[in-house]
This record gives sequence, structure tokens and C-alpha cells, in this order.
Amino acid sequence: MRHYIGSLQRDRQPLERCAYFLDVNAWQTLFLGFNRSHVPAETAERHAAEYYAMESRAKVTPFVVLDDIGVRSATDAFRADLHGIVNYRTANGLPTVYTSNVAIDDLNTVFDARLADRVRDMCAVVPFVGGSKRGLRSVNRSKTA
Repeated sequence: MRHYIGSLQRDRQPLERCAYFLDVNAWQTLFLGFNRSHVPAETAERHAAEYYAMESRAKVTPFVVLDDIGVRSATDAFRADLHGIVNYRTANGLPTVYTSNVAIDDLNTVFDARLADRVRDMCAVVPFVGGSKRGLRSVNRSKTA
């Protein structure tokens, strides 16, 4: 963190990120973008390069938010990659925030039991209550327009 702040104060590019936000849903879309049949090679290569760069950052960045884990069903291969991130961060004691609309006790219905246990064992659950706020911003804008 000191390096990051010091670099910014000296108007330099930091060598490392101190925090990283990984939208797991978008990351899974990249995965599908190079693992489906009939994907053009140049598209598959671009998606694969971005996917593996994101995976690497999510493993080693000092603080990570894994957003929307458990949103969609996942292949065994995608689950293995996500498990790799969770396992690496757990084994190295790296702080991680997980967000999900799936209750922590139900994560094993989306992911395998090992991954669900890893997440559950390292978490303090912070429930959010209330209705969905999705789409309200655009509704409010149209009323004032």
C-alpha cells in the first residue's frame, strides 16, 4: 500500500495494485468466449489473454473483491479456475470480499462443496436487507427528463 500511495504522490505508475475488483459474471463470460465451439481464433485468443490476466491479478493483488459469485451455473473447468483463486488467497491469508445474491449456505448448489466450504470458512456474513435497487436510477432519470 505504501508503494502504491507513494507512486501516486510522485506522479508515477504504481508497480502493483493494492486492490482489485473482479466481476465474476463478466469473467465467466470471457471464459465462455474462448471455450465455445466456432469462436474465431482471434476472438478466442483475445478473450483467453484477458481471462488469464484477470485470474492472475485476482490471485496476487493484496485485497480483492470477487463480485457476484454464484450468479450462474458454471462448468467444472470454470469452477476449477475460481477455486484456484479462492484457494490461493486462502492459503496465503489474503483478504477477500465475496458478494452474492446466493445465501452462503446455498453456495454449494452453484459451486462444488469444497469451494463453498472455503468461502464459508473464511467469511463473516454481512446481510443486506431491502428490495432491489436495480433499474431505479434509470426510472428516476426518466421521470425528471
